[in-house]
Amino acid sequence: MSSKNAVLDELVSGWIGSPPVVFNKLQEALSDPDLSFKELDAIISADPSLTARLLKVANSSFYALDSKVETISHALGIVGVKPLIEMALSTVMVQKLQGISPALLNIQAFWKHNVACGLASRAIAQNLGRENLESFYTAGMLHDIGSLIIYQGNPRKAKEILTRCQAEGRPQSEVEEEVFGFSHARVGALIFKEWGLAPSLIEAVRYHHYPSEAKNFPLETAVLHVADFLVYKMKYNLGDGYTTHPLDPSVVPMTGVTRDSLTYIHQAVNTQMAETLDIFTH
Repeated sequence: MSSKNAVLDELVSGWIGSPPVVFNKLQEALSDPDLSFKELDAIISADPSLTARLLKVANSSFYALDSKVETISHALGIVGVKPLIEMALSTVMVQKLQGISPALLNIQAFWKHNVACGLASRAIAQNLGRENLESFYTAGMLHDIGSLIIYQGNPRKAKEILTRCQAEGRPQSEVEEEVFGFSHARVGALIFKEWGLAPSLIEAVRYHHYPSEAKNFPLETAVLHVADFLVYKMKYNLGDGYTTHPLDPSVVPMTGVTRDSLTYIHQAVNTQMAETLDIFTH
């Protein structure tokens, strides 16, 4: 592990070696330049939840197809290969949320915030004319995975942090830095680095509260930062009394977000929320 912080190492130790099994299989398969849809079909079909999720995504309103997608191969042709890894990782969020006490966290609010952030990130990227929309979506969906690690690894201090956030009206990441010496953003980035994920995802998650610090992927980080801020303002947050991190106005221009595009982003999030929740929770 790359971190020298003993507290951080202890928090993430149980996660480093335990990404989803199907995630490992997909990563190995996707490293093969001669990979075929038939081989992917075998991996995906062995995981009923991933199969269902892939088909739901392919048939979702986002792609607006005229005919129903019924096979894995057809779905792969629609959605693409790369998003499979990201779908597999999204199961981590669902599974880990189930192990957190509702007394510590409003689980439904947390999940909705991350889904909304994914949808907003994708909408911003689409408005910019970007092609890799699912990568932006995944960054939004998974940007708070570090919070789950903290909630599970040290629920006592996590409760202290959340209580202080409410009482003092301060962003969660600031209080985490005071209590632990690091924030959930750093935790998430460390996990993703250890899992060998895309550098753009790692940097966006690491600096999503401080986008001006991103050096290699400033656009991806800026989009995530702005999306995170917008969905908080849309009331997709952790609940009453929680304060979001301030918006960094210096990165807004590169995201293309204007008053005119805000309507499009809001509509994209609100209209796709129920469908996306269904995809990932059933």
